[in-house]
Amino acid sequence: MSMQTKRRVVAGKIESAEGTPETLTNTETGLISIDPKYTPDIKMLPRGVILATFSKYPDLAGQQLAHIALKCEVIGRGTAYSAINLPVLSPYLRACGLAETVDVSAGVEKVTYKRASSGIPSMTLGLYTDGVIKTISGARGTLKFTGDTGGALYAEMDFIGSYIAPTDGSMLTPTYSSLAPPQLLNVGFAIGAYSPTLKSFTVDLGNKLNQRDDMNSPSGIKSFMLTDGDTRGSFDPEATLVSVYDYYGKWKGGITGALAIGAFGPAQYNKVKITAPKLVTTKVNEATRNGTDTMAVDFQLAMSTGDDEFVLEFS
Repeated sequence: MSMQTKRRVVAGKIESAEGTPETLTNTETGLISIDPKYTPDIKMLPRGVILATFSKYPDLAGQQLAHIALKCEVIGRGTAYSAINLPVLSPYLRACGLAETVDVSAGVEKVTYKRASSGIPSMTLGLYTDGVIKTISGARGTLKFTGDTGGALYAEMDFIGSYIAPTDGSMLTPTYSSLAPPQLLNVGFAIGAYSPTLKSFTVDLGNKLNQRDDMNSPSGIKSFMLTDGDTRGSFDPEATLVSVYDYYGKWKGGITGALAIGAFGPAQYNKVKITAPKLVTTKVNEATRNGTDTMAVDFQLAMSTGDDEFVLEFS
C-alpha cells in the first residue's frame, strides 16, 4: 500500500510524569499544522576494537532521540475561554516554555502566555502518518512566531524528545476548528508611539534545550530540559527620515521602546495580541522592497521585572 503525504494527524499531551509516555487519543488532536516533520536521530557508536584485520564489527545503536517539527496557525477558540476551553496550541506553548494564565472575568475572558523559568512541563507527541505512528516522550520545544502582511500568524515549533519505535496503527480522528485564523491586517504594530510601515516580522524565544541522559530509559534519554532563552526577532520597515524615527540612533544609544502588535482578529475569542515592555535594536541594515528603501531591523526583547519580555494574549 502507498502512504499519502497529506494524511497526517498531530496529537500532543502534557505528561503527568516527566518522560513517561501518555496515551494519545482523539481528544489530544485538533492542531492545524502545515507539513509536520518527524526526524529520528540515533547515535551510532563504532566499536573501535583492535583486530587482525581492517574489517569492523557492526556499530552499536546508542542513545535515541527524535524531533517533531510543526508550523501551526495561531487561532483562537471562538467561544469564551475557561480552564477547559483553551487555545488548541495551549499544551504546545506550555511545553515551549510559556506559562499560561486564564482570566475568566465575565465578558472579557482571555488566556495569556509569558516566559516561564521553572515548572515547564514535558509532552508526549505523536505524528500519525497514514498508518504509522511516530511518537516522542519527555519532549520540550523551541518556538518562533512569524507573520507576513495579510496572512496568518504562525507558531513554528521544533520538539525534541526521547525516541519511541514507530508502530503501525490506525489514524486518530481529529475535530478541527472551523474558524479562520486572525489575519495580519490592521494589526497596530508599534514601537512606543511610532507605527512603521512594514511587511513582516519574526519573534523567536531562543529556547535552549538539553537532554537528560538516563541509562534506565529504553532510549538512554529521560527527557529534554529547557535551560535558557533569549527572545529576539526582526522586522522590515520602510526607511524614513531620522527626524521621524531614528533607527540608527536607537541602535547606537541602546534606547528601548515597548512593542505592541494587536489585538487583531475578526471577533472576540479569536483575537491575538503580542506585547513586550522593552525592544532594543541590535542591528540595522539597508534593503529594498518594490523599489522602496527599507530597513532590516534585528531586535532583542528584554525584561522589565522578569519573565515578562514576551506576552502572547488570546482574547
